[in-house]
Amino acid sequence: MNEQPTQLRAVSVRMIPDMMLDSKFLIHLGAALPLCMLALTLSGCAGGNTDSTSVPATLETTEIIGESGTQLGQFVYPRGMDIYHSIATGQVQAVIVDKTARLQVLDLSTGKVLGSVHTPKWDRGKPTGITVAASVLDASKQAVYVADTHEHRVLMYELPLPDVDVPVPTEPDFAFGSFGENPVEFIYPTDVAINTDENGVVTDLYVSEYGGNDRISRFSIDRSGETIKPIYQYQIGVVGGEVDASDFPNALSRPQSIALWTNPQGVEELIVTDASHHRVGRFTIEGELVKWFGDPMDTSELAYRFPYGLTILDDGTALIAEFGGNRVRCMNLESGETLWRYGVGGRSTGQLAQPWAVGVNGDQLVILDSGNSRIQICELPKGVTRIGAQYARAHGGSNP
Repeated sequence: MNEQPTQLRAVSVRMIPDMMLDSKFLIHLGAALPLCMLALTLSGCAGGNTDSTSVPATLETTEIIGESGTQLGQFVYPRGMDIYHSIATGQVQAVIVDKTARLQVLDLSTGKVLGSVHTPKWDRGKPTGITVAASVLDASKQAVYVADTHEHRVLMYELPLPDVDVPVPTEPDFAFGSFGENPVEFIYPTDVAINTDENGVVTDLYVSEYGGNDRISRFSIDRSGETIKPIYQYQIGVVGGEVDASDFPNALSRPQSIALWTNPQGVEELIVTDASHHRVGRFTIEGELVKWFGDPMDTSELAYRFPYGLTILDDGTALIAEFGGNRVRCMNLESGETLWRYGVGGRSTGQLAQPWAVGVNGDQLVILDSGNSRIQICELPKGVTRIGAQYARAHGGSNP
């Protein structure tokens, strides 16, 4: 990586994502906007688990990948990212989707685009969430699962993506879903989580969505016929009609990201960022609520601000990209304790604008700086000496 930050030309237009048109989101935004405008904070980490000392913290950026534009290596408000170790190359790679409905795979060590495709349809809108895991068709291959949000379905492309100069509309290798409110239909899917058996074969898919459904659906994989089919099992969570989430214990309002986690007792759970309720939740994989972290009505400096991105690490912590807070938070999944917060809003190098996703590459953070149409790679915050490796099983292979 470059020793000095790479400078980009300034981004002059503030791009507003589709979800801001949602009336429920506008209600939440009106309550949270004054706090979103504050200088954001990094918390001290004495003992590795405190949040008692806070100072504004610009990222210690070592490299920037991308800029605003429609060519390869450029982005138009990217809204989904996943980082994975490529089985084929052994390299750490990132796959990004933006508002041109392009998927681009990048080598994080060089910034080079290794492959790209265009989703086949995008006239109603573009995807917002992607996950790399084992292919549902072939456990020996990796694939990228796409929450094709405004086309009301889930797509899957096996990796590697085609290495082309201009990505073209490409039919997926696997897809399911259509518009509707029935159990096998979606309104606006936001993310996909994948479960596998001991052999790495995909057994279950979880899909989160919003727009009136505001739920997570679990599907098992039926391989008994000539074609592989997802079979609906049950729903996790219900739509929350109250701003303070007081109507139901498991009320959801725009569940943006989901991931599977094995807790310290060896029990698998589903973690969800309940974005418009400003909290993070733990559920059993059967759908029972374990615990909420965060309060929809909290107006303090420490409150979550539209938690969007979620990456679970193998030390029992999670990285949360706070879209409305212009920062990244590291939290302990068992206790809910915030270990540190890192980031300040702005357009310059080391500042963030509406980050949608965060991951890790070794001991560096990789942040999808969506409002600035770029990726920022940065050192850990001061006082943090290491970070847990990314949770490998979610990506269908072990870390090198």
